[in-house]
Amino acid sequence: MANKELECPCCGGTLHFDSKTQDIVCPYCDSHFSVDDLKAYTDDLASDKEEDVAWDESTVQQYSNQEMKGMKVYSCESCGGEIIVDETTTSTCCPYCGNNVLVSKQMSGDLKPNICIPFKKDKDNVLESLKGFFKKKPLLPSSFSKDNTIQEIKPLYVPFWLFDADVDGKVRFKGETTRTWSDANYNYRETKYYSLVRGGDIAFDRVPVDGSQKMEDQLMESIEPYDSSEAVEFNAGYLAGYAADRYDVEKDVTFNRATERFRDGTISAFRSDIHGYSNVTLADSNLQLSNTKTAYALYPVWILNTKWREKNYRFAVNGQTGKVAGDLPVSPLKFFLFWMLFFIIPAGIIFAICAANDLLVGGIVIALIVGSIISTSILMGMRSKNKTVHFQYGASSYVRENSFHITLRKDIFLYRKVTKTPRASSNNGDRR
Repeated sequence: MANKELECPCCGGTLHFDSKTQDIVCPYCDSHFSVDDLKAYTDDLASDKEEDVAWDESTVQQYSNQEMKGMKVYSCESCGGEIIVDETTTSTCCPYCGNNVLVSKQMSGDLKPNICIPFKKDKDNVLESLKGFFKKKPLLPSSFSKDNTIQEIKPLYVPFWLFDADVDGKVRFKGETTRTWSDANYNYRETKYYSLVRGGDIAFDRVPVDGSQKMEDQLMESIEPYDSSEAVEFNAGYLAGYAADRYDVEKDVTFNRATERFRDGTISAFRSDIHGYSNVTLADSNLQLSNTKTAYALYPVWILNTKWREKNYRFAVNGQTGKVAGDLPVSPLKFFLFWMLFFIIPAGIIFAICAANDLLVGGIVIALIVGSIISTSILMGMRSKNKTVHFQYGASSYVRENSFHITLRKDIFLYRKVTKTPRASSNNGDRR
């Protein structure tokens, strides 16, 4: 097996020293490296530490017997969902499927939340937010918002596991710069390749991961962020008039998602420090976590269920900020009309220019291609506005204030490649 120091940074092939050029060369991709540049790169690789992403395994507090006496647990026989309510609640329905047949059970062995964020948005606020959410979607069928009747709107405290950590991170990117020039016979393109290394410290506080199997993880992340500075110590009194989902995802199951969010957040922060390259891609990352903490929390969510043309749609609204998320249908008619509009305008302009230069046949082809590309690109962007449910990239909203510091910057040149193509006979002069 080849030593890591002799692996090509470009393709992973085994490198050899060329006595003629005095360079290190790769016989597989024909890349050439100077001895000094390759040494700087391999020295940086050798400095990597073994990644440490272990999480604190301490347990959170349990409800006392007295607290459990003041609460009820209802189990839905239809979908299996379980919710916790205060003892004064005499009737309720399942916030997930709307089933009214709920079985009361004795509460026992539940973990007690460390904190909760009380509801700040009431039902009227939520309905107003939903109207605004519909208005900003040009491809939404008109009948969806006009004829739509919300079948259910329920406030629910959703369980989340919260994660804190100080991160000592090192991230390696691949960078490229390009330049072009010409001579009498050829057009040249030079690409230089670099290893871009950034390292430093960053800290995250209370990064949430959904603790309920019944709630879609993507939907819950789509209504973030939450402002945890408004969180309070949990008290059963906050359940008065509300229901709380009973967590059914154990803390250790959520470690991987928390680590992913920390990693993506760290990569994004370091990427923001890199400038002056035409293309930058991620190569690898290494995290060292310390001072890790976990907590259990209840966060406020309004759940809205509706049905349109025999299909069910669910929306979630952040009960603290009013942010709405949910996937919406797309009107085929509106999609076609907008596509034609964005096709005809650029295609017509291109054709007019070509026709003025006596390029009728070629002008038609060019106009069709350009119009199709522009129209399709615009429509894909418009369509994405109807698809608002997605995982959050990283955890940038939960970076601890003034915690980001870059302590390592290395832009290591690796190699260059030059390609050339014959110039058309009508082209003259050099371009640099």
